[in-house]
Amino acid sequence: MTKVVAFMGGDYGHNSVTLEMHIRQLFASRKDWRILFVRASRFFTPKLISDADLLITSRHSRPDDIDWSPEGIVDSMRTGELLWTDENADAIIDNVRNRGMGFLALHNTIACKNRNIVNLLDVEPIPHKEVQPLWIHDMNPEHPVTKGIGKFFISLDEQFAVVIKSQYTTTLFETTAIHDKRRAIGGWCLENGKGRIVGLLPGHTKFTYRVPEYQEILWRAAHWAMKKDIPPFVL
Repeated sequence: MTKVVAFMGGDYGHNSVTLEMHIRQLFASRKDWRILFVRASRFFTPKLISDADLLITSRHSRPDDIDWSPEGIVDSMRTGELLWTDENADAIIDNVRNRGMGFLALHNTIACKNRNIVNLLDVEPIPHKEVQPLWIHDMNPEHPVTKGIGKFFISLDEQFAVVIKSQYTTTLFETTAIHDKRRAIGGWCLENGKGRIVGLLPGHTKFTYRVPEYQEILWRAAHWAMKKDIPPFVL
């Protein structure tokens, strides 16, 4: 059984319910995959990912906006814990480099502000500007994650960007923001030790995860990161 651990959302700007629903729907046909969603930072531990085949994250640097509670009704709001502790970062790096765990770093993972994780991704982050429509284009025609996928449009998203730091990292595609006309790298991948990493920056809104071309990129990226054969993607 393939074990996938995911932590997405958990803050004011990123809807955890939407993100989990879309990821589960995307991989629903993979009956041999067990997808475990972490719904609060306090539950993410090095032990949890010690036997994971793939880690998916979309999480910025701040603690959870609302702490998890077992109670159905509460009379106050309490801030939660931090995902990107040094202990968790060290565990992620160790599992990627030494054990070969795949790492799918989505959207605001680059805003984690943990220097060791950013170094693992081999990029320098560039902040987004306004939420706006994006074109996704210049697909890498040679890489299995993007080969054969054409230019497509996302109706609303944040355009994070990166500068790739080394020759060992491959650009997968670029994005162009409609309003401010900024052109930027939007996807990349690399091998680090025994593991594979894919960074994909679109993903702020539910609209992004509804685009068939982006769904296929996510599908391919997850399989590639785990060094698995990539079956055809079917909506």
